[in-house]
Amino acid sequence: METNPVKDAYKSLYPLSKGMEKCVVSTLEEYLPYASSRKKDKDRVDIVLCGDKFPSLKSLRLGKNFSSALISSGWDIPVELIDAVKTQKSFSMIGIQKYLFMPQLEMAMSACGFETLNLGALRDDMTSCEPLLRNTNYVFLDLCSIKHADYPWAGNTNPNGFYSNEICQIGRYIGFSCNLKAVFVYGIPQKKCPEVCANMAAQTAWHIADAVAVNIKEDPASEKKKGRLSSQFEHRIVDFMSGGDTLTFINSTVTGRWWMEIPVVKKNTSELVACSLSDYHTATESQVPIRWLFYYNKFNTL
Repeated sequence: METNPVKDAYKSLYPLSKGMEKCVVSTLEEYLPYASSRKKDKDRVDIVLCGDKFPSLKSLRLGKNFSSALISSGWDIPVELIDAVKTQKSFSMIGIQKYLFMPQLEMAMSACGFETLNLGALRDDMTSCEPLLRNTNYVFLDLCSIKHADYPWAGNTNPNGFYSNEICQIGRYIGFSCNLKAVFVYGIPQKKCPEVCANMAAQTAWHIADAVAVNIKEDPASEKKKGRLSSQFEHRIVDFMSGGDTLTFINSTVTGRWWMEIPVVKKNTSELVACSLSDYHTATESQVPIRWLFYYNKFNTL
């Protein structure tokens, strides 16, 4: 049987944390025959090595009404994925370089209530991608979003992009998703894969798997619907000086995760949305967080 350099590099890394059996690294060919049956195993997360091309969504059998995220520079966005986002519950694109990303696509994303996070904004605060990934079911990770100097092979012609340590940090946030089912990694050379590229892909997979092993899953939204939050969640209410308006945040004392409450006016109710500590700090400075405004518009006008 032909060996896979990324899987070999992954196996050579320091022994993984207890519970890492929940995370399985496989090639696309190994994954596809069992794609449907693996959905039934709620505790299992697959890291699928898809080669140099974006995998066929039809072959992955993801179904409908799922949440997904794409880690990409914005160049050569798969048409199949663009069409599929219309049936998704939520979708985000992370690491976009604006000079590579079509403005029309960004406008279409915004019109659908989907989010984009530019590379520059992410680099200013690497934690800003975590709320976008927290409830994601499937992540598509293009390793060509890494700059060529850190990921040198002929198929990666991007002089700018993520640094190697940044993509590993994002991998850790991916693994901390509370609803993650699979990560599809592509942009991997099929022939004569340079050792540094195989090691980069393997170390990214390791960071995802290590986070999955220690992840604590939380869902205050489901607890709120039952009428009571457990003691690990604290309410933080921010008063604005004028008009008596308030913003409500929820903080987990166990993991440090944050959520904000978004009013849904037409239903006279509210929704909890993942956010970051910086969103809370913005509110305490008497400013409405951009993410709060984005979701208020999504829930009340779209």
